[in-house]
Parts: sequence; C-alpha cells; structure tokens
Amino acid sequence: MTEKMRDFVKSGYNKGMYSKVYSRDKNEFDTFEKFMCDNLISRLKKDSKILDLGCGIGLPYDKYFCKNKFLIVGVDSSKKHILKARKNVPEGKFLVDDFFSKEVKGKFDAIVSFYSIFHIPRNEHKKLFVYINSLLKKDGCILITLGVDSMKYVVNENFVGSPMAWSSYNVKKNKQLVQDAGFKIILCAEDYRTERHLWILARKK
Repeated sequence: MTEKMRDFVKSGYNKGMYSKVYSRDKNEFDTFEKFMCDNLISRLKKDSKILDLGCGIGLPYDKYFCKNKFLIVGVDSSKKHILKARKNVPEGKFLVDDFFSKEVKGKFDAIVSFYSIFHIPRNEHKKLFVYINSLLKKDGCILITLGVDSMKYVVNENFVGSPMAWSSYNVKKNKQLVQDAGFKIILCAEDYRTERHLWILARKK
C-alpha cells in the first residue's frame, strides 16, 4: 500500500489542478498562517537554512521565507509543482523527489511541511519525524501541519480533477509521535478555518 499510495499522490498532483484551484500569490497569507510562520521566524537567525518538504509551487510560504532572508531548499514529488516553484521562487533550490530524498545534503536550521505529510502512509510518519530530526542542527525547529482525524487510507476519486489519497492519525497520536522523535513541542494549535489541520511548532531536544 505504501508504494501504491506514493504513486497515487504523485500522479494526482501531476495530473490534477491543485495549483490552480488553491493558487495564492506570493503575498497571500491568512492571519493564522502568518502568525505561525512568524513564530518560527522569530526563533531563527538571518540566513538560516530551511528545508520545505512537500513544497508545492513555493507560494506563499517559501517566497515569504526568502523575503525574510532565509535560504530555502524545497522538495516535492510533483515535477509540475517543482517547475512552477523554480519560477515563482528563483532564490530557492527545488528538487523533484519524495520526503526521504537522498539528494538533500547537510543540516538545516528549520524544516517545514505544510498540508503534505498526510499524503504519505501514516505508518511512515514516525520514521519521517525521526528522519527530519536527523536533518536538523542542534536546537533546530520544525513547523508542520498534520491531520486531526484517524484515517488509515482515504481516497477522493476527484480531488480538483484527479484522484488523491490521505492517511493520518488523530491529534493525540500525532503529538506523541513528534515528541517520541526527539522534539519538544513549543506551540500546538488546531486550525478550523475551512479544513481542519493540526499545526505544530517544535524544537529539537
């Protein structure tokens, strides 16, 4: 199921109209998202290096981080999204690969992942958080969004023009996995704007 879901999601984003339907320009943040990103920024030094896993087309988050003088490396399995990210955020470096990319080199001051971790099988989430921890410098931070409901494998056959899949744990389990991977949670908040998501800001122990 793991490889099937990974291919399913990759195909869905390459064939679907996600970037068009959910398109936002480089400055289009809502208040809550900006609050969370600014909270992360306040804990970083200028020229800090940030890795964005599941970066999509680079807007608005990576553009915002670059505007604040950070160095961005983005990874996404969708070639279509990466081509757009390179155009939207020429200051960044963007790679076509999955979350466990062997092309990602060095250590990072922060790692972010917005609206994407629930697109990989939840039985890989623990492994992912441990891997993320290994890529961080001492006292490095993460800012991630996760699902809030327990769902082993859910498919929408027509998500913005193409099939898409989700997999996640509930809030309690998500927080425990992050902590067990070697992080201290700084801020945890549920976002109920239009779709429910769990935002976690944490620091490497």
